[in-house]
Amino acid sequence: MSNSNDRILRFHVGDKVFHSLNAILWFALVITGGIVYLCDVENATGELLMAWHLGLGIVFTFNLIGYIVFAPHRFALMLHACLTWDKNTILWFRNFGGYPRRFFHIPLGPVEVPPQGRYNGGQKASYLLFTAAIVMLIVTGWLLWVFGPAIGKGAFVTAFQLHVWGSLLITVLVVCAHIPLALLSMSHFLGIWRIGTGDISWEAAEHHSPVWLEKDVIRTNIEK
Repeated sequence: MSNSNDRILRFHVGDKVFHSLNAILWFALVITGGIVYLCDVENATGELLMAWHLGLGIVFTFNLIGYIVFAPHRFALMLHACLTWDKNTILWFRNFGGYPRRFFHIPLGPVEVPPQGRYNGGQKASYLLFTAAIVMLIVTGWLLWVFGPAIGKGAFVTAFQLHVWGSLLITVLVVCAHIPLALLSMSHFLGIWRIGTGDISWEAAEHHSPVWLEKDVIRTNIEK
């Protein structure tokens, strides 16, 4: 049995560093790239912003590489959790975790939300999408910058469109869905963002991830 003061380690150092840097760099890249692409700026300003964009892109690339190299077990755990879909994962989409009913009073699906694991169905789908987008933006970014003259006009235009509109689409999803939903569990939000231990409350784990709590935390007595 546990008491209400128990804390559970949810986010390790590698998770926190990657997530924080990735989020900051993402918006910095969107801002610098968006101004250059969407706004009519002077040449000198555009060149300066693009220089910043390229520099930030290098750091963005090595942030992902660093996560994979220095915390491979955490990266593998994240992918494994996101790729593991069971019946309850699928059933989450019947009512989208109850959020339409809770916020918009839309009686979508049943009232009860099936118990979820480390990530719920929506998180698994979105994290897989975000991971694929990060890889896609890194690849297209380097193609455009370093290999542009060698890939041909057609491939260059395709890479450019994927790079620009892919980043804008994911940004809209992050701003309109990921961030607001993350704020619903302040324990998780503080756990990933605050300096120090990435722990969450027992209540938050029990509410959002009861299957993870039962199978991984209680059974093994360690956070996985």
